[in-house]
Amino acid sequence: MKIKKNVLAEALRVLGRVVSQTSPEAVLRSIRFVGNGNRVWLSATDGVEVVALEVEAESEGMVDFAVEYKTLRELIRGARGREVEVNGEKMELPEVAVPPAEAKQVTLPENFGKLLAEAAQIVNRQEARIPLRGIHLCPDGIVVTDGKQLLHFPVAWTLNASLTLPFPLALLTAKPEGAGTLTFWESKGVTVFQIEIGTFVWIGRALPGTYPSWKQVIPESSALNYAITFTPEQSAEPVEFLKTVPDHPPFHAIELNVVPKDQGSAGIRSYKSGNTDQSSSSN
Repeated sequence: MKIKKNVLAEALRVLGRVVSQTSPEAVLRSIRFVGNGNRVWLSATDGVEVVALEVEAESEGMVDFAVEYKTLRELIRGARGREVEVNGEKMELPEVAVPPAEAKQVTLPENFGKLLAEAAQIVNRQEARIPLRGIHLCPDGIVVTDGKQLLHFPVAWTLNASLTLPFPLALLTAKPEGAGTLTFWESKGVTVFQIEIGTFVWIGRALPGTYPSWKQVIPESSALNYAITFTPEQSAEPVEFLKTVPDHPPFHAIELNVVPKDQGSAGIRSYKSGNTDQSSSSN
């Protein structure tokens, strides 16, 4: 099979997030090539998760073989032209989960990949509580917490159940764009999911355990003293300002002030050692 060197390199960058390069099993160290004509699927697995990408390539008839990830990297480094010729061998690969007829399917918003990228910044992958190592999907949207801070993205979708995705390393690397689908089902007491966005496919198992009752940390609207709502157009200015506020341990504090319009405007302050160190107003 012939494939452009840059196409293969980009695919390996994504698949390298799931392939097990140190595994004693060759199949878990390898990339599988399956296709016919000028479209080929490249996939990798660590024995639990499977990630697949559809790419352009040239093959004579049906192809189905595997090549070790390390060998492919060396092939790219040693190639002089824009294309490389890939040859492999047939391997007995782990069976890929196939959605049953009763599987539930949900249409994902076009910015789903970007929302996961934003949420992933808060995840503590060393957290002792397994559910907190992932990103929670529920009827109310996307939720993530590290036990100290919580982020909730409201999403208007038809999801009527909850599941927690493992940390999406390959998806964050691939950065797929556009609308997609989430398919999930129960298999032997485990929730299996499949996320498909464009030419990117991710199959895995939802994290076990019950996600914390995150709504309990959000007060009711009636209990709030103040509430500020920003439209997308208005949010850019305060976000850019907050990026410039220096961090001052051990408090890491930012204070939001609200005062009547005839006395001034809302203010944002960063504190150092308990005293005001810097302040600025933002309408």
